[in-house]
Amino acid sequence: MIYRLKEFKGDTIPVPQLVFSKLGIAEEYNVRVALYVLATGITDPEKLCADLKLRSKMTAESALSFWAGAGLLERYEENAAPGEEPTAPAPMTWSEIAAASRTDPMISSLIDCAQTSFARPLTHPEMEKLVNFYVQEAFAPETVMLCVAYVASRGKRTMGAVSHELKVWRAEGVETGEQADAHLQLLALRAQREQYVSGLLGIADTELTLGGRKAIARWYEVYGYDDAMVQEAAVQAGPKRDLWYWNSILKAWNAKGLRTVHDVRGPVAGMGASRNLRVDRAEPSGNDFLKNAARRRPLRKKTDTPAE
Repeated sequence: MIYRLKEFKGDTIPVPQLVFSKLGIAEEYNVRVALYVLATGITDPEKLCADLKLRSKMTAESALSFWAGAGLLERYEENAAPGEEPTAPAPMTWSEIAAASRTDPMISSLIDCAQTSFARPLTHPEMEKLVNFYVQEAFAPETVMLCVAYVASRGKRTMGAVSHELKVWRAEGVETGEQADAHLQLLALRAQREQYVSGLLGIADTELTLGGRKAIARWYEVYGYDDAMVQEAAVQAGPKRDLWYWNSILKAWNAKGLRTVHDVRGPVAGMGASRNLRVDRAEPSGNDFLKNAARRRPLRKKTDTPAE
């Protein structure tokens, strides 16, 4: 059976693209609430619960909070003065979380995942902060779980560390679980590259500064260089083992369009470049200034003869 969209002649309502972007992470009742609010403008939890046959008022409030975090709705105080900026929403309390977990299985999954990753029970304040990543800040639950596991693997078992990492991920465009998984693969690759560079520097990778880590990421991800080019920069630098000196070399090569080690060692690289750049030739140049050195006539300093 093949289906196609039927021509619709009745009333229509505009649905923001934001709703479609959240379909992959929104629960079924979240979508129902969004469509109902868009059609009627009603945001009263009791009315939503009655009209949509939701399990409880808490389910409606959870859905409204989800869309507020996503940016579809905005929060305001009922008695706020006109033009007054809305205040930050209060986080869900432990009792509200316990009630919401009965209708939203993702809440229980988040708590179980965090307790497994941290290898200890979560406190009530930690549970509140964890659940609010999902409910209020509209992070995908898969993203939160992956972030918790990643932070715990680095020995940081606090919600503050999870909150910081989630902000970094969001700044880099990580929203969905698939994007989080790809980002984790990139982080693992960055860690390997940092270990390689720190090995060339003769230091532990833990001694790299944040600026140094960003520079290393730029060499590989922006300039497109590989380990061979980084090693060549270390060779050209000679005994000077300094990350920022290597950075200046790689930056200059990138500006000149040198992409491979062959480009660096070729004659084009020497034009206007440092005299310390090494050039390997397939065959000797023939300009051996030590050739026949033993048979050369000794140089004698001319003596000035007195004028007569």
